Amino acid sequence: MKKYILIALYSMCMLLVKVSLAQDRTALHKKATKQATDLVSQMTLDEKVGLIEMTSLPIDRLDIPGHHWWNEALHGVARRGEATQFPVPLSMASGWNPSLIKDMTTAISDEARALNNADSAEDKSKRYHGLTLWSPVINMARDPRWGRTEETYGEDPFLTTELASAFVNGLQGDDPNYLKTVATIKHFVVNNTEHNRLYVRPDVSERALREYYFPAYRDVIARTDVESIMTAYNGLNGIPCSANKWLVTDILRDEWGFNGTVVTDVGVPGHMVEKHKYAKNGPEAAMLMITAGVDMYSGSDRAREVNERTWSKQAVEQGLMKESDLDQAIIRNLATRIKLGLLRSDEDNPYTKISTIVVGAEHHLEIARQIAREGAVLLQNKNEVLPATPEKYKSILFAGPYVNDAPFGAYSGNAAGIAATPMLGMKAIAGDQFEIKSQLGGKWLFIPEGNLNVPGRPNTKGVTGEYFAGTKLEGEPVSVRTDRGFDLDLPKPLAHIDPEIPQPTFSARWTAELTPNRTGLHYFSITALSGARVWINDEKVLDNWHSKASDNEESQGIFLEAGKTVDLKVEYYNEEAEPARALLKWVEPQEDVTIENPEDKLLIYVGGLTWRMSKESHDRMNSILPEDQMKEIKALAAIYPNMLVVLNGGTVMQLSELNDVVPSILLQWFPGQEGGYALAELITGKVNPSGHLPLTFYTDPDKLPDFEDYEISKGRTYMYMKDNVTYPFGYGLSYTAFNYSGLKVTQNKKEVSAVLDVTNTGVMDGDDVIQLYVSNLDSEVYQPIRQLKAFKRISLAKGETKQVTLHFSMDDMQWWDVNKQKYVVNPGRYEIQIGKSSAEIVEKQIITVK
Repeated sequence: MKKYILIALYSMCMLLVKVSLAQDRTALHKKATKQATDLVSQMTLDEKVGLIEMTSLPIDRLDIPGHHWWNEALHGVARRGEATQFPVPLSMASGWNPSLIKDMTTAISDEARALNNADSAEDKSKRYHGLTLWSPVINMARDPRWGRTEETYGEDPFLTTELASAFVNGLQGDDPNYLKTVATIKHFVVNNTEHNRLYVRPDVSERALREYYFPAYRDVIARTDVESIMTAYNGLNGIPCSANKWLVTDILRDEWGFNGTVVTDVGVPGHMVEKHKYAKNGPEAAMLMITAGVDMYSGSDRAREVNERTWSKQAVEQGLMKESDLDQAIIRNLATRIKLGLLRSDEDNPYTKISTIVVGAEHHLEIARQIAREGAVLLQNKNEVLPATPEKYKSILFAGPYVNDAPFGAYSGNAAGIAATPMLGMKAIAGDQFEIKSQLGGKWLFIPEGNLNVPGRPNTKGVTGEYFAGTKLEGEPVSVRTDRGFDLDLPKPLAHIDPEIPQPTFSARWTAELTPNRTGLHYFSITALSGARVWINDEKVLDNWHSKASDNEESQGIFLEAGKTVDLKVEYYNEEAEPARALLKWVEPQEDVTIENPEDKLLIYVGGLTWRMSKESHDRMNSILPEDQMKEIKALAAIYPNMLVVLNGGTVMQLSELNDVVPSILLQWFPGQEGGYALAELITGKVNPSGHLPLTFYTDPDKLPDFEDYEISKGRTYMYMKDNVTYPFGYGLSYTAFNYSGLKVTQNKKEVSAVLDVTNTGVMDGDDVIQLYVSNLDSEVYQPIRQLKAFKRISLAKGETKQVTLHFSMDDMQWWDVNKQKYVVNPGRYEIQIGKSSAEIVEKQIITVK
């Protein structure tokens, strides 16, 4: 009993602390606004317009320093040198652990402050050096084709709200008189395509906005004192978001009570004129943004900023807006800087004393590793391939393109210390338990002449070269000869250097018998000034048959056996008036990996997608793995029965084919600088996998609604998708098993509570995420199949049982009634569902709302 009394007292104290901080922050806002208002009253028009742009100019006579608004901290301080690099937001979301995310952003804001404190006065006003951090991204990942999915917390508004609120609170700190850093939630709103983001203005119903696209913004604002919000590049219902008064003033400020600074994304002023073509000229664009409620607009580069800054002055002088409109914007953005302590004496500011000793501190690295542990999702584990123990395997072999890579994802900085690759992590964690080898090599080299034989002439080293007139390999070759290798590199004029090569254009075919030195994966690349392609045993492994073929277009690896000869063919064409270059190189395996007793080995293939395949400004219109990776995986799976595929990436992947090929799949996203260590701990069972998907993995994304259609009720996300799912939202496997029982649901006028027992019935300690969904059974209008309303992450020793309580507000069951123009909760039956995922409901109970 004493224990529960102490817990209750602690909870009350925490609530009082939150209330007290909110009150103090309200007082801070009033104080900062008053000071900003006083400063603006003393400014000339020219001084005011100097503060409206991203690079805000100093006003020396008023002791206002320069300030650059743009800095990034999506998963660590980015783009300014060394700092702890944490896993990407999708990995954070897969951990379903808000308290750990707050720990992370407390660390990030400590490092941001420390780096800023160490800056000179001049450096403090440079891009990526300031304290206004443009994170987190809380757009809904409604479609897997969107390029920026990795920056989000997934497809669910409630999960996003929980994690983003923790993120914001950690960034901004808990001092009543100062903000540690400024969090900026972005991109408001419906920023969900990249290929047309600078000008698209989609039509979205108010119900979809109110129920899906708005809630994370609304609820983060309600639950935190978030200081800044960024408008999206795109528009909404015909109006650019940065000029949308209904969005920025009516909804954001008047309805939701946001009182901080609204900033635009980079380049928006020019896009308003040139891309959206919504404003006739610059002054009109400035007027539209400022009168809509924007407080700082961001030019695209330094040269344009100088011009775009004057647009607000011209708008006032031309009578397009009042100077008081500009005043209001400057007051709000100055108040934000005052809250940071940048425009007043800050001797009592605890954050100015943070030293750079915190950058890359041991406890920051441990947080990064813990997020990587919790964020990895075990998707498949047939035949209990994992965990890897010395009793199961004598050795561990690594293969795949990213074995020696530590992928950080977009918006990253440089690692503070060592970035752990999968190979490095495994050797550090389990090097004394297994023989650990890699099938990857080191440097790109020309294939030695000693490995090449002229076809049909086993005692003749080299390759057969056939040279044709024209670029299409047509007719009889003009010359046939024996060349030393695949390294044609001739300057102009070709006729003087090598008269046997046809002029003015030519094509060539080189063939050889290749005998490898080692068994394992061999990677090939071709550097060509024009088109080139490569075959091994009649299988095309490289294909750049187009003008200006890019350099080092490498395959994902070909498994070759030592001493076993294969046929190698290269074709090339050379265009007129160019020198000739066709350079074939390879990377041999670093170690000779034999295939004796393959059942004694665990083969770990590290593949997936790079951040460049799906990123800002680049949508990925399909979600399949690269074809070369699948070929390589199939070849290896035919040899090694115990195979794990580790997937890097920042978006949904189409994995139904992979499921049928390999027994075990672990999704690690982009796991940050500690990811290699976390991966080794997960594979060897030192840590039990506990990640759960924050979005749906579709079987065939081509069956989704049109990419440009924002109405999720037409069959998007777990809320409306009934089939076409390989892995559902909330899914994740463990090495142990959890049993749910004894669900009891109670309700009152304000709240619904669910109590159940969770037992670890397996053989290992582990963490589980208990998910509560609600389904409206009696609605007369369409409703989601189910919606996440609560969750809890718990740790259980093997054999242990814990009682878990989940609760949510009655208001959380509301939906937007278009006719009444308000949120309503319909009377009727609601099913409370406890699930291991959105598709695996194991306990349920019906309640009635009157």
